[in-house]
Amino acid sequence: KMRKNLRGNIMSLFSRKKKLIVSGCSYTDDYATTQNLKSFPLWPELLAEKLDMECINVGKIAFGNKAIYSTLIDQVVSQKNVGLAISMWSEFQRVSFYMGEGNLPKGIDEKMLWSCFHPDRDYLEGEWHDQFYDDAEKNPAKKDYVYKVSKVIRENGLGGMKGGTYDSIRMMYSFQTICESLDIPHLQVQGCIPIMSKTGNRGQKELCHYILDSCYFDKINKKTFLGWPIMPQISGTNIDNHLDLIDPDRTALRISPEDVHPNEEAQEIISEILYDQYNKVYS
Repeated sequence: KMRKNLRGNIMSLFSRKKKLIVSGCSYTDDYATTQNLKSFPLWPELLAEKLDMECINVGKIAFGNKAIYSTLIDQVVSQKNVGLAISMWSEFQRVSFYMGEGNLPKGIDEKMLWSCFHPDRDYLEGEWHDQFYDDAEKNPAKKDYVYKVSKVIRENGLGGMKGGTYDSIRMMYSFQTICESLDIPHLQVQGCIPIMSKTGNRGQKELCHYILDSCYFDKINKKTFLGWPIMPQISGTNIDNHLDLIDPDRTALRISPEDVHPNEEAQEIISEILYDQYNKVYS
């Protein structure tokens, strides 16, 4: 009985902690284990420990910004005693489809309610696999629904950078406005660079133009959005930029030179960056 009462007291104390609610993509989720690597603490749990908050991490690998926004706002609105909400945004051209209506495509986990992918990348990857087959019809990558949907999106001009940028910034401003209306402390940050890195300077120049052209550009709060307007060419920054300033060769803070996902040390650095920003804004 004493043990039961003690456990109840501990749970009661824990439940009184404020909640840290976060969402993001693979920079926020346990990416390492998907690569058969040892799991390590992620920035949300590290930050929660620094802030003495309960961590609610709804981020998932490959999440697009619509999925990030939706999962985060659902928690912000429904949870009580929220101490801080953080959105770490992903690539602007990733698409997000809610899959919780039944009739899920083959290969989709029924517990994963969102299917997110990058149409350009997944279409080109499907095409690249043709070289391994004497008949393109035998290419299994082209039978996957992701390839098929990506092909339709590309052929009909539905996945452009301009639309993806405008949509993302609308969600950024909406997240900011909802948190302000509910009087909930919040931060935003761009995680990975928001455009496919292989597109080069031309693609980044266009992206910067679209950011500057957004009607929400001057409405984003630079105190709560770390690094706004997110691209160094227009005096902004993102998590990739932060890590590259410390580790320009991408050898010390990434999973590997070929895999630029943040490693264990980088996750600690990300938590420190966000902790410092939280203290600047809310202490």
